[in-house]
Amino acid sequence: MTTRLDSRYTAAQLGQLSGVGERTVRYYVREGLIDPPNGRGRGAHFDNRHLGQLQRVRFLQEAGLDHAAIRQHGEEIEAALAKRGVARRDWEAEWARSSQDVARIYRRLKAQRYAPAVSTVTRVEVADGISLLIEGSHRLPAPTRLAEAVAALRAAFDVTDSTKQAERK
Repeated sequence: MTTRLDSRYTAAQLGQLSGVGERTVRYYVREGLIDPPNGRGRGAHFDNRHLGQLQRVRFLQEAGLDHAAIRQHGEEIEAALAKRGVARRDWEAEWARSSQDVARIYRRLKAQRYAPAVSTVTRVEVADGISLLIEGSHRLPAPTRLAEAVAALRAAFDVTDSTKQAERK
C-alpha cells in the first residue's frame, strides 16, 4: 500500500498498515517505542513518521532485540543524529519516505550482525573427548594425510586405538 507524505492515521489504521493491532500500537506508545500521536482527543492522529517508527521497531524485534534494547537503540540513534546536527523528526520523516530501502538495510544488518555465521564443519573423532574439527572453508586433506594427523594427535595425547584398548582389557 502506498501512502502520501501528509497522511493521517488512527491507531487502528497505523496498526493495519504495519501489520499489528491497534492495541499493540497503543502499547508501543506507552512503552516509549514510538512517539505519542499528534494532537489530543478526537483530533489525535499518527502520521508517516509514526509508521516509520513502528516499522523500525518491528525490524529490530525480528532481529531479536527486546523492548529495552530497542529503546536504547533509539537513544543511540538520537545521540548520533544530534552530533551531526540532524533533528530526529527529520530523520524519521526520511525513514518513512524511504521505508523500502530501510527495510532492505535492516534485513542486511540483521543477517550480518544478529544472525550467526553458518559454516560446515567436519568432525573427526580422535578419542573419547578429543575431536578434530575442520571448518568447511578449508579443504579436507587426503584420507592418508587425515589418518596421519589423527595418529599424531593420538600419540600427542597418549591415546591408543579403541580396538587396542579393548584388547588390553
